[in-house]
Amino acid sequence: VFFDHSTYAELPHKFEAGTPAIEEAIALGAAVDYLTNIGMEKIHNYEAELTTYLFEKLNQIPEVTIYGPEPNENGESRAALASFTVEKLHPNDLSTMLDEAGVAIRSGHHCAQPLHKYLNISSTARASLSFYNTRDDIDAFIVALKETIEFFSNIMG
Repeated sequence: VFFDHSTYAELPHKFEAGTPAIEEAIALGAAVDYLTNIGMEKIHNYEAELTTYLFEKLNQIPEVTIYGPEPNENGESRAALASFTVEKLHPNDLSTMLDEAGVAIRSGHHCAQPLHKYLNISSTARASLSFYNTRDDIDAFIVALKETIEFFSNIMG
């Protein structure tokens, strides 16, 4: 590119400006190898087990409403996450308090504003799981969630 003109490469090179994403390609290869060594079916089954456990624990808290299907008897039929609300508690406040307790969740629309509008809810909280999570992580989340609910219950009466 010059001040007075530009030159263009032939296809497909004209669409490959700059340095190729060499590091990213190497990292992707390493990630694929890592997951392949663990085994995708093993990861799927473990995440399904964790999801079932998460739902069991959330369903024991009366103030919690879960959105979306329950896992089936094998823990399958859904992604390894739970979208939920807590009675009288905005998801943003919930996620902030859980963050203070060292628990990371997401709050908001999760790119699903039409669904939230249809359900007539402002937003939801979402706890997401992966194969590196454990039941202990879920237990810590549930303890922090119950403490947060109790904290706000005491404030709001």
